[in-house]
Amino acid sequence: MNSATATGNAVVVTVELFGMARVHAGVNSFDLAVEDQASIAALLDALAEECPRLMCNVLCRSDDGAVTVAEGYALNRNGLAFLSPDMNGPLDWRSGESLLLLSNQAGG
Repeated sequence: MNSATATGNAVVVTVELFGMARVHAGVNSFDLAVEDQASIAALLDALAEECPRLMCNVLCRSDDGAVTVAEGYALNRNGLAFLSPDMNGPLDWRSGESLLLLSNQAGG
């Protein structure tokens, strides 16, 4: 997969997929270009654009058109902190960081 094009100060994070997210995407991981101050909403938009195979299974669109994480899945930053799609404001992203997309159910 190719990295999405970002404007401004772009950084590259590695998206690591686990469980059914990996099965749906057909890859273990891929690089994703995002702005260094990207919000969770912007990150999810970039993720859906970069890997459309995740849509309708792992990612979905809410009634207002925003991309969100489907029920049963979770986002984690660097294996240290879970991210909520409800988080507002920009996050400070750095190249080389990891975004883990995994099942939040036992055995996932």
